[in-house]
Amino acid sequence: MKVLLTGANGFIGRNFFKQYVGKYEFLCLDIADDIRKHEYDPSIDAVVHLGAYAGVRRSHEIPEQFWEMNVVGSERIFDEYGGIPIVYASSSSIYEWWLSPYATTKKVVETIAHGYTLGLRFHTVYGEDSRPDMIYDRLLRRDVEYITNHTRDWTHVYDVCSAIDICIENFDKMHKYRAIDVGYGQPRTVKSMADELWPDNNLPVREVTGEREHTCADPSILLQYGWKPEYGAK
Repeated sequence: MKVLLTGANGFIGRNFFKQYVGKYEFLCLDIADDIRKHEYDPSIDAVVHLGAYAGVRRSHEIPEQFWEMNVVGSERIFDEYGGIPIVYASSSSIYEWWLSPYATTKKVVETIAHGYTLGLRFHTVYGEDSRPDMIYDRLLRRDVEYITNHTRDWTHVYDVCSAIDICIENFDKMHKYRAIDVGYGQPRTVKSMADELWPDNNLPVREVTGEREHTCADPSILLQYGWKPEYGAK
């Protein structure tokens, strides 16, 4: 199977490529290649569309760029590859989509996605070599000034990659759900993660607005189709 992988240099994309390069033949694109200018390739059998600008707080600074890349770019992918399976990145942020420009773009992408697509609502993906702006990576670098009591359904990137693979394998049955959660359903606080990664950190706890306070996935559909996470809840 030949898979168009957008966002191939991103955190999830590069891990998915690394794990499944022996299973799929990949055509890789990233933001540098600008998915809005990509020309249709008739040899593609399926699309894993991960290319997007990410980051709730960053989206407040450059909302127009988030819209152009996330919405306009996704619309082009949906239009060009409308006849084949498309598994695309959504976000747990859509459950309170009005809180940030990033979440709003993900809500719109789910709205414009046509019937032969499946959105994956990723819940706080973490792991080694994550984006430098992500809280997990910043805690490892001890580059954090404060933490919150928000809860997050931390989901390891390797388990996210296996979820994507499950969705490709079972796409004909799963796309009827339109969008599903990817996460363990066992949230923990940001503070507890900080205390684990940075013992005796003495970081102050602050209240932060503009993002969700609590996230918790419902992984029941993925489990039904054989997802067996190795790093979190079974």
